[in-house]
Amino acid sequence: MSKVHSQSSLGNLVGEEFGPYRLVRRLGVGGMAETYEAIRRGPSGFTQHVCLKLVLPFFRDNEDFVRLFEREARLAAKLRHSNIVGVIDFGAIAGTPYMALELVDGADLRVLLDAQDGKRLSHELVALLGHEVAAALEHAHAPRSGRSADGSAVDAIVHRDVSPSNVLISRHGETLLSDFGVAKAISGTSHNQSAVKPTLIL
Repeated sequence: MSKVHSQSSLGNLVGEEFGPYRLVRRLGVGGMAETYEAIRRGPSGFTQHVCLKLVLPFFRDNEDFVRLFEREARLAAKLRHSNIVGVIDFGAIAGTPYMALELVDGADLRVLLDAQDGKRLSHELVALLGHEVAAALEHAHAPRSGRSADGSAVDAIVHRDVSPSNVLISRHGETLLSDFGVAKAISGTSHNQSAVKPTLIL
């Protein structure tokens, strides 16, 4: 049972239980959600470290926002690529919508840039990062099989917020694009913009 109250404020929730998750470290907060490193516990001693994104209290009673958050979590969960942060789970517990993401041990590109003299990276590193991010976007933009909830074909998923804070660099040198939770699906002839706008975190 969750110990995180559905109307909890932006207080530090480290150490609290959230369904099968235990919050162990706060990672960041943005306009619409906050993120924590969490441990997911399962049968037979199973544990998994994840990045848990919790929708902030102000948005939890907004039915339109919650519906779009869940829809776009489903879109992001369809993406499986070595350069994309994967969605592990999503839903709502005790009235709090959440998304569990692959936890990347590293830093985002904004932190890396701020640590450089003149905020400039080498040409070689820029080329490598650009190649990896392009591979992630190519995968997301590629037509995929299946149908959306209204029966229309889902042709592509567009990120809409490719920024330094959404490019993560792991300690092993991996480059991963995050925050596909604010993506837009281009379905059939519909090109309506989602009401969920970037950036959710960081």
